[in-house]
Amino acid sequence: MDGEDIPDFSSLKEETAYWKELSLKYKQSFQEARDELVEFQEGSRELEAELEAQLVQAACSGACWALPSPGTLRGINTFSPKSGQCVPS
Repeated sequence: MDGEDIPDFSSLKEETAYWKELSLKYKQSFQEARDELVEFQEGSRELEAELEAQLVQAACSGACWALPSPGTLRGINTFSPKSGQCVPS
């Protein structure tokens, strides 16, 4: 209980008011934590979708760097940096 000591109460009404106030305090704290969790989860889903899209995009652009099959290498033995293409020998 936040390190609080339970006070001595002079009446049942005073004790009821104390516990009611404390319960409202914890309820508010719970609601704030729940709202933060929902906000975090939404942000995480958005970030995950963005990263997934970047991953797909990187995989697609990475396909350009994939090595061709051995059959397509026949007749190609140099790469021209100027043209950015393989040049037949």
